[in-house]
Amino acid sequence: MNIFPVALAEDTAELSMALEGLTKEEAAIGGAAVGIAFGMLIIIGIVWFVFQAIADWKIFTKAGEPGWKSLIPIYNVYVEYELCWNGLMGLVYMVALIAANVLTSGQVVRNWQVIAAGVIAVVALVLHIIQSMKLSRSFGKGTGFCILLVLFGPIARLVLGFGSARYIGKEKY
Repeated sequence: MNIFPVALAEDTAELSMALEGLTKEEAAIGGAAVGIAFGMLIIIGIVWFVFQAIADWKIFTKAGEPGWKSLIPIYNVYVEYELCWNGLMGLVYMVALIAANVLTSGQVVRNWQVIAAGVIAVVALVLHIIQSMKLSRSFGKGTGFCILLVLFGPIARLVLGFGSARYIGKEKY
């Protein structure tokens, strides 16, 4: 089975010509392989989401908040920011993410929209880094764990939720 012409096709005409050379069996095997791979990605994504939901539930519970609050989109960000920093900053973070996505989601995106979305995304990234440091310190962890939260957030959240870390409260300064 030769699938390389399909992978190297640069436009639809080339793709159509490459697909015409496949037998029904080859096309079926290729379609099945893509379907299995896509299905596995969906299953892995669902399992990962469930682990993240459980980890967030544990983090909220350790901090004295009801775990169900971790399951409500946007509100969970507000509550998490409130636990370690300021809930209003969590809303600013969410608005920044939404604004950056809205600015670049149209069919025609102008240069100023891309620049504005980039600036807004940098603001969101800075807020996320600050929140990661504050979350890390709220559970008695240091800068190294903050870096883990920023670079490998889902894994760090699993460690924070299932590990021995205890919530010590917001930083006092």
